[in-house]
Amino acid sequence: MNLESLLARSWYGSCPWTKVFTPLMPLVKKVVYKKRATFLANPSQSYRAPVPVIVVGNISVGGTGKSPMVVALCEWLRDSGFHPGIVSRGHGVTLTSPVLVDEHSLASQVGDEPVMLARRTQCPIVVYPKRADAVKHLLNVAKVDVLVCDDGMQHYALNRDIEIAMVDAQRGIGNGCLLPVGPLREPVERLDSVDYIVSIANQITPTLAALNHSLEHGSVITATLSSPQLMSLDGACQLAFSEAFAGDKQWHVMAGIGNPERFLNTLHASGLTKPESVTWFSDHHDYHKDDIPLQGNVIMTEKDAVKCQNLALTNKNVWYLPVSLSLPETLKTTLINKLQHIKDEKMS
Repeated sequence: MNLESLLARSWYGSCPWTKVFTPLMPLVKKVVYKKRATFLANPSQSYRAPVPVIVVGNISVGGTGKSPMVVALCEWLRDSGFHPGIVSRGHGVTLTSPVLVDEHSLASQVGDEPVMLARRTQCPIVVYPKRADAVKHLLNVAKVDVLVCDDGMQHYALNRDIEIAMVDAQRGIGNGCLLPVGPLREPVERLDSVDYIVSIANQITPTLAALNHSLEHGSVITATLSSPQLMSLDGACQLAFSEAFAGDKQWHVMAGIGNPERFLNTLHASGLTKPESVTWFSDHHDYHKDDIPLQGNVIMTEKDAVKCQNLALTNKNVWYLPVSLSLPETLKTTLINKLQHIKDEKMS
C-alpha cells in the first residue's frame, strides 16, 4: 500500500493515524488563514486578467472531477459563442517558462491532464506553475475571451472572477481537518465563498447532505457523468459495454489518479462485475511498459491513456474510459449571466 492509500484510509476511513500530526494544526491554520486574508485585503496585488477567469478547483487533495468539469465548461462556452482558453499547472513536470500545449504534446513534457484537455476540448492551453504568467502568455498567443483555470483555487497570485469548487460525492471533506491531519487545503467554510459547489453524482448523497447542513451560504449542485463506450488506446476503435463486459470476459483495471475508487465505481455502473485484477498507482504516475500486463484486457482512465500511447505496447487489448460531464441547467443559466456582466464590466 502506497503513501496516498495510507493517507486516504486515515482521512476518509476508520484508521485515523494522521492525528499524530495534530500538534501541527495551529501552525497550518495560521499559514492558511493568512494566505487568504492577504489576498482579500489586497486583491489588487494579484494579477487581474482583462477577460473573465473561471477557476475550477477544490479545497481537498485528490480527485474530485475537476478535469471533466473543465472539459464540459469549455465545450459549453464555445457552444455559447465564447472563445475559451485553459491554464494548468502541469503536474509532475519541470517547466522554466509557460508552454503552449496542443494535441500532439507529450505528457512527459507538459503533464498528463493538459494533453488530455487539449485533445478533448481543442482549446488553446498553457501550462506553468505560476498561473498568472500562464494567463499572460495565453492571452499573447491565442484569441480567447474567457479563461478556465484547471485547479489553482489556492493560487492567489491570480485573481479570479468565478470559482467552482468540486467535491466528491462519497468522500466529501473526509474528517474535515486541514493537511496533514485531514485532506483539506483550506477550511470547509471556504466553500461558503465560492460561486458554485459541484459534485459528480446522480443525486444528493448522505455525505453531500451533511456538507450542505454545515454550510451557511453554499449548497451542492449535482452533475452527472456519461460514459458511452470504451476506446482503444490509439483512439481508433470503440467497444460497447454490452460487448466488453459480456459473459466471462476478464479485465485488468488500472489507474494513476487521485481517487481511483471513483473510476472503479463508474466501471461497475457500466456493467463490469468483478475485475480480474486492480492496480492503483500514485496520482500522475509516470507509466513504463512494465506497468502494463503483456496480455489480457486492460482498462485505464483517459488521463492514464495519454501517457501510455507512446509506450509501443505489445498488448493490443488496452482500452480507456472516456467520460463526459453534463452541466446542470441551473449552473448554465446563472453562469452565462455572470460571465456577460463580468465581460461588460472589464470592457468598460
